[in-house]
Amino acid sequence: MRPAAGVLGDRAFRLLWCSLTASVAADYIFPIAVVISLVRGGYGAAAIGLVLAGRLIALVGFALIGGVWADRLPRRVVMACSQLGLLVIALVVAIWPLAPFMGVAVFLGGLCEAFFRPALQGVLSTVLPERHRRTGIAMTSVSLRGGSLLGAFTGSAIVVAWGPWAAFLAAALGFGISAGLIWLMREPVLPAQPRHRLMDEIRQGMREVWSRPWMAAVIAVLALHQTLIVAPAQVLLPATASKLQWNFLPLHEADAIYGLSLAALSLGGLIGAVIALLGPRPRPGLTAMVGLLPYGLVPLSLLTSTTPWPVFTCFLLAGVGLEVAAIEWVIGMLREVPPGRQARVASLEWVAVLGLTPFGLVATGVLVDTVGARPVLLVSALAAVLPLVALMIPGLVELRSKSWSGENS
Repeated sequence: MRPAAGVLGDRAFRLLWCSLTASVAADYIFPIAVVISLVRGGYGAAAIGLVLAGRLIALVGFALIGGVWADRLPRRVVMACSQLGLLVIALVVAIWPLAPFMGVAVFLGGLCEAFFRPALQGVLSTVLPERHRRTGIAMTSVSLRGGSLLGAFTGSAIVVAWGPWAAFLAAALGFGISAGLIWLMREPVLPAQPRHRLMDEIRQGMREVWSRPWMAAVIAVLALHQTLIVAPAQVLLPATASKLQWNFLPLHEADAIYGLSLAALSLGGLIGAVIALLGPRPRPGLTAMVGLLPYGLVPLSLLTSTTPWPVFTCFLLAGVGLEVAAIEWVIGMLREVPPGRQARVASLEWVAVLGLTPFGLVATGVLVDTVGARPVLLVSALAAVLPLVALMIPGLVELRSKSWSGENS
């Protein structure tokens, strides 16, 4: 792990890494507190689903705007302000834990995240020199996965011990720590870019993607992968879990299998990030597309398994592959796209992937009611070969095009 120690020795990246860990942990504590508050307030699944949907609506609706402003302003300023906004939101709902406030709070939280995430993608290329970029991006993935596990366990423990209000305060503390650390970071100044109208700058980001067919293909593959494979697995996992035989722990079977499957996915992500630390691949695009294939095993395991162990194993392998694919994609994007437009390209990926996810979730439910779960799972497993078809697009195997090379800029 010497490369990781080397990149963490850089003060700017170390502050960014610690800030991100605190932010992700708080991001996971906050919805736990929201859901438990609503349940204790007597609200049902429909109300909880509506409140939580506000985050996704805000992310999809404002990600492109967030990408533009993350390219216009110093990215650490955008990130710090978004974390301060989340801090205020968490404090407000801790004081007034009313359902209408929570619906607005979750929406505003998604709005803040729509600015934070594109800025994070962009700041990685300015903070990390080329020789440390792979290691730094892999360490960022470790932070995301580790922070999610820390937040999930911490949030659950705080809610059980003291109640949702304490969890909201813990989330506020995490967001405050994140904002403070990111403000202390010194970000290299990018050359000034001429400003245009908002829609013109969004179209500039789109042109960056469409001028590189392989980049458009990767985004399309990621969106379809989320819609056709990940979304059906999310919907059908709870229903399938109740049918599996589980005699290992004195826990409610379906709840234990569901939670442990998601934990296996996160653990696989950590393993994938460690694998990415081992060094560059000669054909990163091929590595990324192959990395998406194991998720196709998940619907097959839900279709054929009688015990949960194959399901856990497939989720673990899916997590490994997803993380490897994500890291290779980010490295390729940051290398190929000019620094002043990277946040906009990152936001386009977010919109494509998150925008199609609700359709996948809804369509899965409708199709299961119409034709049953078995055909849906079979089609989902077959859809896993789509990344291999995309390899025919010029430039995708290497994640590189001749129109731009960040190394020569």
